Amino acid sequence: MSETNYSGETVEKSASFACESCGAMALYDPESGKLKCPYCNHMTDIDTIIGKQNEYPLDDAPTEKQQDWGTSMRVVQCQSCGAQTVLEKNQAATVCAFCGSTHVLEDQAGEAGIAPESVIPFKVTDNIALPAFRRWLKRKPFAPSGAKKASMLGNITGVYLPHWTYDSDCHAVYTGEAGHAYYVTVARQVQRDGKTVTEHVQERRIRWEPTRGVVSNYFDDVLVAGSKRLDESILSRVRPYDLSKLAKYQPAFVSGFVSEKPSVSVREGWQTAQGIIENKMRSLAHDDIIMRNHADEARVHSISCDNRDVKYKLTLLPMYVSSFGYKKKTFHVLVNGQTGKVGGQAPVSPIRVCIAVVLGLALIALLYWLYTTYFGGDAGEVVSSAVNYWTY
Repeated sequence: MSETNYSGETVEKSASFACESCGAMALYDPESGKLKCPYCNHMTDIDTIIGKQNEYPLDDAPTEKQQDWGTSMRVVQCQSCGAQTVLEKNQAATVCAFCGSTHVLEDQAGEAGIAPESVIPFKVTDNIALPAFRRWLKRKPFAPSGAKKASMLGNITGVYLPHWTYDSDCHAVYTGEAGHAYYVTVARQVQRDGKTVTEHVQERRIRWEPTRGVVSNYFDDVLVAGSKRLDESILSRVRPYDLSKLAKYQPAFVSGFVSEKPSVSVREGWQTAQGIIENKMRSLAHDDIIMRNHADEARVHSISCDNRDVKYKLTLLPMYVSSFGYKKKTFHVLVNGQTGKVGGQAPVSPIRVCIAVVLGLALIALLYWLYTTYFGGDAGEVVSSAVNYWTY
């Protein structure tokens, strides 16, 4: 059955993607970029459209028409952590990707939410992501062995995480100061050969002058996470994504995967995006002060950003999420579904940290004894060298 979506395009409505060969449900295969039947391995091409996707004025709130995902979807919610995910109607859900709970998902009477406009399809397979996650945790020296064993039992789930992107034509008025360097000769009293002598040295100083100006910049696809389930500090460890590979959303891309329902609204995301834009404009203002005033240094005191023609879209970015519990806490390890980059949280064993500290102190004491006993070295120099060695 065909319908027309909010973009004016015709999409095929179906509960699943039947294999053209045997009729079983075909799943998206990251390795080939096609739909693949898990039973007969028959491949079906997906019409992948790379390029500029539709974007919408920020002043226009999402409408009910924008909830058409192109296929029958349902929303399930974890009874443990409350995460809401969107699945195909016939897709089973037994494990929560965000807390690792099992058999705690139930159907919810709710809409799937605003439909995504674009997507970066998975490129990394779970056969690559799972060993990468385990290697990452294994290399954490302070992680307790019990946590490493727990992680080996943990599942890894391919999840499309919602992200908002914003475009803005920004013009900013700033005030600040331009700093011009100059040098003066000053006299200093120094000790030399046991005597106090006067030396004349050149000292750098800055003459500050008030200034103001205007800087402009067009921002394309400022990225803001649409999820509150994973901290930005964790998500930032596995970025960036190559947004030039954004494709027009097709329901076939999410076949066999789950998608998190956005927990950050369009306007909440825009508040975060404005902070990102302002930081960039401050940097541009700093450079503008130096360039226009032929200055050596710059200070930006205030900046007022005027964002015009702001547009947004919802995109889905691929992420493998592994959640494992250790001592009543949930830890997350993420694998970027486009690049394979790994990052996340790992518990720290106080015992292992104490052992490392004791060994470090023992090493410093040994070096001190050897150096002073056999070479007659200075104790402070020994300690400083050992600390630098241990730190770097």
